[in-house]
Amino acid sequence: MSCSASTKCLLVFFNAIFLLIGLVMFAVGLTVHLNAEFSQKAFSSFVDKLDEAAKEAGKSVDTSDFNIAEVVGSITIVLIVLGLVIAIVAFLGITGATCCVKHVLIVYLVITLVLFLAQLIMLLIFVIDRSVYDDAVKPALKDTIQEEFTGFEGNDAPSLIWNALMIELKCCGVDSYSDFTGAKKWTDGTKYITPRACCKKVDTATGDACATFAGASDINNNWKTGCYEKLYDYVVSDAVVIGAAAGVLGFQLLLLILTIVILKTAAAVEPEF
Repeated sequence: MSCSASTKCLLVFFNAIFLLIGLVMFAVGLTVHLNAEFSQKAFSSFVDKLDEAAKEAGKSVDTSDFNIAEVVGSITIVLIVLGLVIAIVAFLGITGATCCVKHVLIVYLVITLVLFLAQLIMLLIFVIDRSVYDDAVKPALKDTIQEEFTGFEGNDAPSLIWNALMIELKCCGVDSYSDFTGAKKWTDGTKYITPRACCKKVDTATGDACATFAGASDINNNWKTGCYEKLYDYVVSDAVVIGAAAGVLGFQLLLLILTIVILKTAAAVEPEF
């Protein structure tokens, strides 16, 4: 089987980039999943913010048993699997182009096409109606509040993360303070309308009036500002998501075109191919 040298080099080069990305994702996911000490160091500043806020409020929060691996465990599994898939597909592309193996290139073409179409559909859904994704994610986040959140002094992973998040981003709950209503383990729910972490200023001077049914207001509490949108805007935005996805799709489209060109060139040179 004969291949166009320039087209082959381009396909190998671009797949080498994807191979590197896949291996990095796999290595990072595996390291975080297996190395608890590495995970703790990576998120130490996150926990420190909660410690500082608790001290200002005259409270003591025990974060010694906090294990971020318990929280991001499922994320690391996704990262490991995704990285492995990307690396394998890229390796197929490199092998098929380098050795000019027809069947390997066809398998690579089919897999890349399927991934391209799946991502295109996901992007179109996101552009047309992002709420489809929001409606899938928000209930799971609200469940962590309803089932696990114990309050401002809780030392379990969900409580520590929610408190630190609300203090850092100046928000309350997923959509608002109402997400805490009826939370099973939040015993302070009979006294407070929001957790203390929702207050705009958490310290001994202001006390806890900002979180009570009678004292909470727009002036002293972030009770109507949801953390979901704040975190989304903090980490990423619609423009970034759409731009990044369009870039990846464009890159994959180029890979598809290069693969088809190689296959057609080879077929023209060798009719029995």
